[in-house]
Amino acid sequence: MASIFNFQFGSFSESSPSWFDWLSLFVSTASIFLAYYIAKWIYSKEKRDKKKENETLVKSTFQLFKNNLNQLNAAIKAQKISLEEYHKEKNFKLTFHPDVQVDFLQFIDVKSLYEKVGFGNEEAISNINDLMSNLYRLYDFRQSLRSEVRAYLEKYGFFELRFYSYRQVLYSKYFKLCNRRGKDFIIENNTKKWRFEDTDIFMREYSTLRANILLDKEIMDESGLKDRGLLNERFLVPLINEITFKYIPEDIDAIEINDVANEAHNAFNDMEYITEKHFSTIESYIQNLEGISTKIETYLA
Repeated sequence: MASIFNFQFGSFSESSPSWFDWLSLFVSTASIFLAYYIAKWIYSKEKRDKKKENETLVKSTFQLFKNNLNQLNAAIKAQKISLEEYHKEKNFKLTFHPDVQVDFLQFIDVKSLYEKVGFGNEEAISNINDLMSNLYRLYDFRQSLRSEVRAYLEKYGFFELRFYSYRQVLYSKYFKLCNRRGKDFIIENNTKKWRFEDTDIFMREYSTLRANILLDKEIMDESGLKDRGLLNERFLVPLINEITFKYIPEDIDAIEINDVANEAHNAFNDMEYITEKHFSTIESYIQNLEGISTKIETYLA
């Protein structure tokens, strides 16, 4: 029997245990049950505290996410307006809105958003996933948009410099040919007008075309060139295809004028091509922003 009841506080080593032995047994048993219930109470409390803490975390995460979405949507709408104005005016002036960014996503635990709507709510979770995939598309938006505009302006500037060669066939090279091929000139309305030999049909046709362009108010005015498209259409193209072409290869001056006019004409076409391509890309940016804004507003509704 002594081996059956063997506790730290003593043992029943005698046939008739004393009151102290019974008290030790009671205290030991009570201590075990008390320790068990204390441990159980602490565990339950920690569980309740953890649940409450998790609910608070889910609520704060959702509120943070919601606040950032509202700010992002406002920035998206402002950037969309700027892009639409840029697309309409095509004036090389675009306002960039730095708040179109999703850096806040690194602080968002998506599982908290799932928990907010309920893990069993498949439709709501699908909407969250759809929204997140759209938001991730904005990670490189600012850099991408700036790179697109920068590349366009650089290319446009390159071709624009080549387009300015039209000034040579309209002014400098024309005057050089006049000085070399003209037989004399007259002053009319404070303007020097060259006269050429009757046999010099190339210079006579060239001069007539040039004079008409300088008087065309749709193309030129007191401040200079008004419409590049019309200059190309009414001056460069006829100069290339209808005038200089007839005198090639016999007239070396016609060859040179044709080359310079072609350079300006091709540069104009290149400017038009990259402009069309660029603003087509801008349209896609506008559509993407509009789509993401709609996703955000649907989620917040």
